[in-house]
Amino acid sequence: MLRTAQAFLESLRDGREVYYRGQRVEDVTAHPVLAYPARHNARIFQMALEGPLAGALCWQAPQWQEPACRLYQPPKSAQDLLQRHELIAATTRHCRGVFNICKVIGSDAIFALLSVTARHQEAAGAGADAHRRALAYWEHAARRDLALAVAQTDVKGNRSLRPHQQPDPDHYVRVVRVDSEGIVVRGAKAHITQAPVVDELLVIPSRAMQEEDADWAVAFAVPVNAPGLRLICRPMLEVEGARHPLEGPRVLAACLVEALVVFDDVRVPWERVFVLRHPRAATELATTFALWHRFSAISYRAAMAELLIGLAAEVARANGVEGKSHIRRQLVDLILYCELQRMAAHQAASRARVDPLTGLALPDPLATNLGKLYSNAHYLQAVQALVDCAGGLAVTAPSGHDYDSPALRPYIDKYLAGADADGGRRFRLFLAIRELVGLLGGLESVTMVHAEGSVEASVIEILRSYDLGPALEQVRELVGPPAAPADGFQPPTARSRS
Repeated sequence: MLRTAQAFLESLRDGREVYYRGQRVEDVTAHPVLAYPARHNARIFQMALEGPLAGALCWQAPQWQEPACRLYQPPKSAQDLLQRHELIAATTRHCRGVFNICKVIGSDAIFALLSVTARHQEAAGAGADAHRRALAYWEHAARRDLALAVAQTDVKGNRSLRPHQQPDPDHYVRVVRVDSEGIVVRGAKAHITQAPVVDELLVIPSRAMQEEDADWAVAFAVPVNAPGLRLICRPMLEVEGARHPLEGPRVLAACLVEALVVFDDVRVPWERVFVLRHPRAATELATTFALWHRFSAISYRAAMAELLIGLAAEVARANGVEGKSHIRRQLVDLILYCELQRMAAHQAASRARVDPLTGLALPDPLATNLGKLYSNAHYLQAVQALVDCAGGLAVTAPSGHDYDSPALRPYIDKYLAGADADGGRRFRLFLAIRELVGLLGGLESVTMVHAEGSVEASVIEILRSYDLGPALEQVRELVGPPAAPADGFQPPTARSRS
């Protein structure tokens, strides 16, 4: 059943072992910094019960008496996928351009689990039915209305080495013991978004596995307060640097936290083990989740780009330069950044392939990765366009405290007035842009390039997914087929689209 925002926040007071700047956090909901990401997650619960998105976020499964969150509804058609895209975009807009990840990423991983375990029902070990466990976990997450984080990225150690080759075997999460009650795991996952402020972690592999990597080929779920689980948060400089209600996360709700998640001999019961020492299933899970997650990425990033467009257009108008040719070009660049991602998401949904074993509609990998590659490669160009429209005051404007001063506000109102007479409004535009470019700029310049998969990961998937056949056929009709080399070597043939 759907939970209230308050019920969700209360559930986070469960003794979880979270650290911020070296100090143990007793209650993440009361912490001066971590309370922001906790309340950001809580908004998805509030949205499902009240407001303009309540109907769209509610899903009545025919087999359950109580409604669930629609983000946990398995897409069975292109229309379902398109609806999911629109819902992710709408919740991002409702959160002031910030992705509300806590149910989207968990359902991404669950859908991947359902697909992979249907093909490898033995993935959790001899005598186990991995697919039944995955279905039970989907029902558990949906009916209990859980907020989930997905722990995929291992710390990786020496990246030139495979998991079994690492000098320290704990640089990838691994199984260290198996007994009648379940498994015990050890290792760490890096930069896991919102992990300190969700109910459970869904842990999956981060790369292709070989037979020698069997101990690292594992997927499971644990509550965040599981004994031996420790979460070490990154410093949220964008929150710490915000000293006034007009500045920082109070304005844009920009409050996602990442953590280094340490598994110090964490016990996992059998019912929460989905892949155990099965390299092939682990490999397929890593790549299938990436497909779902990148579809979600271009969905929320398109909505986030709308905020960049709006800020650029409005600050250009306030500056009196909206008609200048170079500003018009910058706005077109921002529109291009937004709409190409949206078009890619629509194309990925319309070209969906239905999994015959599960009935799940899988996003088209080529369209998904084309949109994701464009998003990664052009984010900094989009920020440059916004900065060009805003000018230097986007980072050099006074503070909110200055605006509160009766002695200083008249000067800000007078001297920051632009094309209209309201200098205070133009000042607030500069503060909002400063958060995106300044307080969040360093973080986003990395995350928007690497989050949900790097540029290189999308390049690999595009080349894997693209059907070269028609293009090669045209060339061979023009110049003839290639001759085989004398030594019998045959050139690689075009791969068909998966």
